[in-house]
Amino acid sequence: MKYLSVALLSVMIYSCSTPNKSNEQSAPVEDNTAIAEKPMVDSAYVFFKHPADGATVPSPVYIEMGVSGMQIEPAGAVKEGFGHHHILINQSSWPEGTVIPMSDSTIHYGKGQTDTTLELEPGEYTISLQFADGVHSSYGEKMAASITVTVE
Repeated sequence: MKYLSVALLSVMIYSCSTPNKSNEQSAPVEDNTAIAEKPMVDSAYVFFKHPADGATVPSPVYIEMGVSGMQIEPAGAVKEGFGHHHILINQSSWPEGTVIPMSDSTIHYGKGQTDTTLELEPGEYTISLQFADGVHSSYGEKMAASITVTVE
């Protein structure tokens, strides 16, 4: 009898927690906690934590990437307020809405990485961060930042 009661209780809990799959529409429920947790996309930006603009650095160049107002997530699903970093070498940004191709000068960090090292020959470089959504579609100039470094 004790096991039967536990089983019935488990079935009741499961049925109350599973989504309603009928065609009936229920009244929308307002969820104020989701509003507080939703990233502020309009004020979002990317930035370099390291190196500083104008720095002279050795190769491999250590780069630490930052983002404010959005959340980092590995490539995959496209979700508002989420994305991941790309580094552009000697480019300033990628056009909004276009997919960033993978190449030697457009490097993807689709696992959600926030730091890396780049092997660069000696010289001056413009290194840009470009934030993009889950399918590498660029958020454009508003989610890009550039620095200039000299590699020794």
